Amino acid sequence: MKLAGDALGIRLERALGAGSVTSDPAARAGCSIDGVTPALIVFPAGAEEVGAVLGVCSEAGAAVAPRGGGTAIALGNVPRRADVVVDLKKIGRLIEHDDANLTATAEAGMAVGSFQQILGERRQFLAADPPHPARATLGGVVSANSNGPRRMMHGGVRDLVIGMKMVLATGERIKAGGKVVKNVAGYDLCKLFVGSLGTLGIVTEATFRVAPLAERAASFAAAGPLERCARFSAALLRSPLLPSAVAIIQGAAADIPGAGKNPALAVRVEGFEEAVARHLRDLAALAADAGLEGEVLGGAAHERLWDGIRDFGWGERGVLCRLTVPAGSVAELSAALDGARYVAHAGAGAIWALLDAEAASLARFASLAALARQHRGHAIIAAAPADLKAGIDVWGEAPPGLELMREIKRQFDPGDILNPGRFIGGI
Repeated sequence: MKLAGDALGIRLERALGAGSVTSDPAARAGCSIDGVTPALIVFPAGAEEVGAVLGVCSEAGAAVAPRGGGTAIALGNVPRRADVVVDLKKIGRLIEHDDANLTATAEAGMAVGSFQQILGERRQFLAADPPHPARATLGGVVSANSNGPRRMMHGGVRDLVIGMKMVLATGERIKAGGKVVKNVAGYDLCKLFVGSLGTLGIVTEATFRVAPLAERAASFAAAGPLERCARFSAALLRSPLLPSAVAIIQGAAADIPGAGKNPALAVRVEGFEEAVARHLRDLAALAADAGLEGEVLGGAAHERLWDGIRDFGWGERGVLCRLTVPAGSVAELSAALDGARYVAHAGAGAIWALLDAEAASLARFASLAALARQHRGHAIIAAAPADLKAGIDVWGEAPPGLELMREIKRQFDPGDILNPGRFIGGI
């Protein structure tokens, strides 16, 4: 960093106005990233001010870390530097809700829960259901690519984002995509920025494809040996039924009789009343064929179940691993997690496992990652204590396109000031 903290703070406050910059020790400690504490926190009130912050930091060579609700702050490697945290909580307005065309645009600092409440007033919702939506922000969900249980039906964040505005490391403001679902003009920079963890630019606004709220939502849940749960899941995925989520649960909070020693399988069903009723009848028959006896959960019990599945592992002490494999391999990978707590999204091929917060868990993760690669998948450490993350790449084995990714980083962030070191291969 070319400027001392005090001098940089003066320049930033001059750009943003009084009260927009703090060096308070308690506030800084609350924004630390894996033990790396910033010198300053800034609170821009709009995209123009974000651009001003990045322009100053680029000139000063100060490393910048964007921050939303902090729910996914544990994702990524330990940063090499984090001089200035850009807190986006003042940038949280609804820009537009075009309910007729099922799109909505909001600023990055809006909480997902607030966005859902606004959409719900017109019987719509955002199908991305990230952990802890009351605190998670839209910009954070986009940057971290935080997908939830309903990905198997509605697609992931990359499918739901159709437009966005970003500020580059130089302070330049750009936009990509648009506000209509069928938009094919130019390069799809939205998909490049989704999941980039703030290493290419700071997302200040996003446009999403939204969906109508279902007339009814319910769950079918059953507990039993993993072999039977896997048989039930496989039969379900081969059937013409269209659940919105399917999860095998072991050791996670689940209000399902018989869950505990045995894993449980939960199926989320949404739609018109008649369609949901038929799904529940057919699910009971499939469960019986697999040797399981299930029950229907509705109302508060249904919501509690999926809230627990959605939030699993985030904010808990331990080594949270994510294994991504073809859907047909989920049962075999789940069997390798004997003794661990996990949630396996059978329809989406994502398994979240929480291992003990100890060094031995890193060796177990390496074994699980190798098994995932054998099944044409991959694995990452999504969250872990900072002392365990030090010196390792939590993103796992480097992909073949790593050099291309590094070149993209150089083009977008030549000064390497945006979240340096936190992404794949130390990008």
